[in-house]
Amino acid sequence: AVRDVGRVLQMPYGQVDRLSKMIPLDGVKPVSINKALADEPRLVEESRREPQVKRLLDIAAQVEGLLRNASTHAAGVVIGDRPLVELVPLYRDPRSDMPATQYNMKWVEQAGLVKFDFLGLKTLTVIQNALDLLAERGIVVDIGAIPLDDPATYSLYASAQTAAVFQVESAGMRDALRQLKPTCVEDIIALVALYRPGPMENIPKFC
Repeated sequence: AVRDVGRVLQMPYGQVDRLSKMIPLDGVKPVSINKALADEPRLVEESRREPQVKRLLDIAAQVEGLLRNASTHAAGVVIGDRPLVELVPLYRDPRSDMPATQYNMKWVEQAGLVKFDFLGLKTLTVIQNALDLLAERGIVVDIGAIPLDDPATYSLYASAQTAAVFQVESAGMRDALRQLKPTCVEDIIALVALYRPGPMENIPKFC
């Protein structure tokens, strides 16, 4: 709220940024502006010294907690035991053929509904296209019969020749593959699990 109000009041970005950073950012238990004023002497001093800062904080405290904008979850699908129009308010997103709930994820759960994330994966389409092209040449490939212990495949992984291979195509992941030199599917599973913020620093130890 502080940044938005500061922008509307045309205050210098650096000043607004400094004030915003005085308010603790806690996603689990958000700290209100009034609570920050009670706990942060620097914020109180700024407010006393500059009328514009006081105005900024007063307005921000009034609009704090209001919905800032509406957006649709990219993959979320809400499922109920009856038509959703009987359970939650809906609206029609002009960019989609499906109606969307006007509740956020937490409210949807409190209404007794369940939200599933259905993520599209273009890689599956690429694989199917490849199978179709092979079939046109009379080559039929059974994906279920492909062995998981093929040495040639792991040799490609170990040398990081994985461009366009789902989950292991980035430059950072290819560097990790060169370090690990996987020899089994469990190695790849472990690397994919580790290659994310937090556990990523443990990749050298695992290798």
